Amino acid sequence: GCPAGMPDSPKAALSLLAAALAAALAGCGERKAEGPPQVSGVYPHLAVHNREGECGVGAVVPWADRLWVITYGPHLPDGSSDRLWEIDGALGIAARPESVGGTPANRMIHRETGQLLIGPYLIGSDRAVRVIPPSAMRGRLTGNARHLADPAGKAYYGTMEEGLYEVDLRSLAVRELIADGNPPKGGAAAKAPEPPGRIRSQLPGYHGKGLYSGQGRVVYANNGEHHPRVGVDPTIPSGALAEWRGEGDWSMVRRAQFTEVTGPGGLEGNREPGTDPVWSVGWDAKSLILMALHDGKWTSYRLPKPSHSYDGAHGWNTEWPRIRDIGEDDLLMTMH
Repeated sequence: GCPAGMPDSPKAALSLLAAALAAALAGCGERKAEGPPQVSGVYPHLAVHNREGECGVGAVVPWADRLWVITYGPHLPDGSSDRLWEIDGALGIAARPESVGGTPANRMIHRETGQLLIGPYLIGSDRAVRVIPPSAMRGRLTGNARHLADPAGKAYYGTMEEGLYEVDLRSLAVRELIADGNPPKGGAAAKAPEPPGRIRSQLPGYHGKGLYSGQGRVVYANNGEHHPRVGVDPTIPSGALAEWRGEGDWSMVRRAQFTEVTGPGGLEGNREPGTDPVWSVGWDAKSLILMALHDGKWTSYRLPKPSHSYDGAHGWNTEWPRIRDIGEDDLLMTMH
């Protein structure tokens, strides 16, 4: 009952199978010569790693004819075994020797100085890498924003524990504006007196996420709360959306969990910072919340929530929905 053209004996079938395998292996050899092995578009050699208790990709940005990738460990404000990875057009991957690690997720392209800011690294158009060491800018870096007064020469760095720094993008001089909330390291640093006038944030929530600037303010989002019921009760107050206008502490805009903060300028920041909108996406127990800053005023929009997958008030499972340009007229917003 074999179909026409099929072998009518086990020996003939085995011969046909052997010929098919040989042809398949020959094809694999040809493909291998064209590039590294892949399985359905997955390239195993591009796996990245660290020596921490968790390894994730904090940011990925194409820049200077390369793809730049940073990994993060779970809670490492003072650096770690994580690295900055450089991937070329042939999918060759290399760990940069300048790597200092940490828990970074920040990235911004700075037009005026021609640099990619990603984690604590500043990468020029010639792919030269400079580093701001954790000792100079402590914290789990979570976002970058254009400077309010000197956007051509400086930028802001925000941390997950509500810290805010100002960095000169040419000299790499760092100025603390709001102290990072991580406890001091042991030894002499832990016993040192606080610098006069140091600002320690009183913003509720923790687990900072997005950072962006526009319309005379820097906007910061966090999600999560330290509360005994965070894992079982999504209705408890958790997280905050806040802004900073050049001095003092963060000022709360809305008490709820927020992640992304961005605008039409995306990774480069808004080109018309005085008028371009700023957007932030978050949620509460009822629905998604889209906050939009237009003409100096915040407006909120409630959107339907298609699942409860991000509802935990702990802030640990939102790593991390974004609003992104995907090369179409509309942007892509991801949440829940």
